[in-house]
Amino acid sequence: MQSGGAELNLGFQGGRCGGTSYGGAPGRPGRPPIGRLGAAERCEALLQETLDAVEPPLAWRAGAPTAGVRLPRPGRESEPCWYVGRGRDVLTVVSLPRRAELAGAVERHWRRRGWTITGLGDGPARPGVAAATGDGYRLALRFGELGEVRLLAGSSDAACSGHGPVALPEVCCPYWSAPGW
Repeated sequence: MQSGGAELNLGFQGGRCGGTSYGGAPGRPGRPPIGRLGAAERCEALLQETLDAVEPPLAWRAGAPTAGVRLPRPGRESEPCWYVGRGRDVLTVVSLPRRAELAGAVERHWRRRGWTITGLGDGPARPGVAAATGDGYRLALRFGELGEVRLLAGSSDAACSGHGPVALPEVCCPYWSAPGW
């Protein structure tokens, strides 16, 4: 798949600027530190697992990986926070009647995994869903105004927010692209 312009900007509490590791789940004692590479690999695995749970399969392309550091909020005595994120742009055309079904399939998969649903979308045209994993990662499925779909995963304790252009869907599927109910 081609890489694209997807961007994920996620904060990670408890990271160290310039360090080689950060806590995989802030505030959870007993969890071993995980490096930024490990966090990126975890994001990739979460995205692939989610896509694999959708039937029939969707065509997609990888978004541009993101990683970086955020300074602490003013007035807080903490170190800078690392973030790591990955995304997928869905290239399959998902018709308006099928959007809620796709969001529901993703939500059911995340619930079966025991993850906490942290948000639901804005009605039938944009029915997205967001979740948090037990180890502190965030996921989101978002629909755009033109039918574009983005799946995001990112490191701990920050909301998923995709930036940059999302690829417009261009692959027709007899199921997901069907115009009728």
